Amino acid sequence: MVRAKGDDADEQRVIDDIREHGWHVVGVEADESGPAFAYSVGLQHSFDHPEIIVFGLNNAETMMYIINTIGDAVKNGSTFEDWHESDQILNGYSCMFRTIPVKAYPDYLGYANWFYRPSPFAVLQCFWPDKQHRFPWDRDCNPTVQQRQPILSEKDDWPFCEGKNRMAFTTAPVIEGTHPISLVVHSEDDDWQFLCGTTNKTEDGKLVRLETILAMDASVASIADLPRGWRASRDSIDGDWQRRERE
Repeated sequence: MVRAKGDDADEQRVIDDIREHGWHVVGVEADESGPAFAYSVGLQHSFDHPEIIVFGLNNAETMMYIINTIGDAVKNGSTFEDWHESDQILNGYSCMFRTIPVKAYPDYLGYANWFYRPSPFAVLQCFWPDKQHRFPWDRDCNPTVQQRQPILSEKDDWPFCEGKNRMAFTTAPVIEGTHPISLVVHSEDDDWQFLCGTTNKTEDGKLVRLETILAMDASVASIADLPRGWRASRDSIDGDWQRRERE
């Protein structure tokens, strides 16, 4: 159940925008209680897609523009998911999406709560990175970027700082299960390589998602915090990972 009529002009505008465009965007400027933020109302109603909330950019108007960009992408068939990255939103940078818990809704999603009540709805927080492409949960992320984006999500079952859909390099023997991962490289450019050490053939190189690597070998979760510019190796699938900085 959603609202069909507003009790005042602001509420009616929410309903009218959703009817005309598919969603409405609410912007809230920064104040002493926290950073500026903006969120959508109507994406789930119109497109069966989670609503979006963004924090901490220069002003609410900028974030409203970002949400409209996301809304247009959803309207055209794109889907954004928990712990997935997307390069469709910001020029030259990827955004990350993470699901936020219902208990956070009252503090930030007033009009969305009003529109959907009592029906449930989902919300994704859209995170933007610092200039080095690091997100707020990365220990090396710019402190200002961290401070401007409260991490509302409570899900911590994904070990990497990068998204589940981040592409990583591996080899055919790893994919086929004939050889285990024996060397992991996290490059200075934030690329990941999961290598078996048995082949350098171009035709054996494969690109897969990080979530695929983790599904094949859960032990790589223990080196998911490997810093950029480092490598980890082991002598066998049961061996301990040995870390060292790349020369």
